[in-house]
Amino acid sequence: MLATMSLGFVMSPAAAAPDTAQKLDAAQARVDKLSHKAQTADQRHDKAAAKLTETRKQLRQTAADMRRHQRLIQALQAQVAATAVDAYAGTAGSTAPVSTSSPALDAQVKKDSTALLSNVVLVSQDAGATADALARSNAELGQLAQRKAALQGRLDLLARGEEATRSMERVADTRQAKASATLADLQAKRMAELGGPAVAYAKSKIGNGYVYGAAGPSVFDCSGLTMAAWSQAGVSLPHSSSAQYSSGRHISESELQPGDLVFYYSPISHVGMYIGNGQIVNALNPGAGVVISGLHDMPYVGAVRPGN
Repeated sequence: MLATMSLGFVMSPAAAAPDTAQKLDAAQARVDKLSHKAQTADQRHDKAAAKLTETRKQLRQTAADMRRHQRLIQALQAQVAATAVDAYAGTAGSTAPVSTSSPALDAQVKKDSTALLSNVVLVSQDAGATADALARSNAELGQLAQRKAALQGRLDLLARGEEATRSMERVADTRQAKASATLADLQAKRMAELGGPAVAYAKSKIGNGYVYGAAGPSVFDCSGLTMAAWSQAGVSLPHSSSAQYSSGRHISESELQPGDLVFYYSPISHVGMYIGNGQIVNALNPGAGVVISGLHDMPYVGAVRPGN
């Protein structure tokens, strides 16, 4: 999900065209609205995906239970069959001795055993507890089969729902990404409108002297230079490098644009203004005055886009 972008500075009515400001306000409102919709779509998809995952888990467990019961039924059937055959053989032996090699007797035993296996009530007379267990397992297997069918139906329905919410999520994210890109372009344009005068002022002071506590017009300290420069764009900054670090939106180094403030040392004790191409203009020290320095000539801490 793309993060909502905020403006990060205050514009003087004379500093930027009203049309840009109006478009920027409208773009910010659209990003905020689409961000909320995208978050809602994400939440709906997460819930749908969670239900789908849980149902799949239940279906796997039910299938495992069915396999376990089927193995149990096979074992019980074997026990019941053995009991039935033994019982039949015992009954037949009590009436008359017969030859085990008689084809007629073999066929009769097979027929009677098959009949016993197909009727749990009859088999239970001979198999006892084993047949009862077989009947219960058969009943439970039937219930599991019904549960599996119901879960499969639910799974199919949830899968369609999850795909629908995923499509909605993709659409919402795409719309938000486009709106955020538009907002970023407008912010860059407005930053050029505001930062342009600030950068021009700061660069015009290159070669001027450094005096602690000064804010121009001919001598400056580090925060006095950035404060005076941004006043050209109608933006008020405190006369303190550490306070200026809290005066706007913090941005990454990759986001730097001309006019952004960059800060150095820990605790923060120096500030300069980014002018592009990896360079800053800054009131460096009493010996150097206002000069151009490399962005990383000093221990870099972070950057701020001035404003509230």
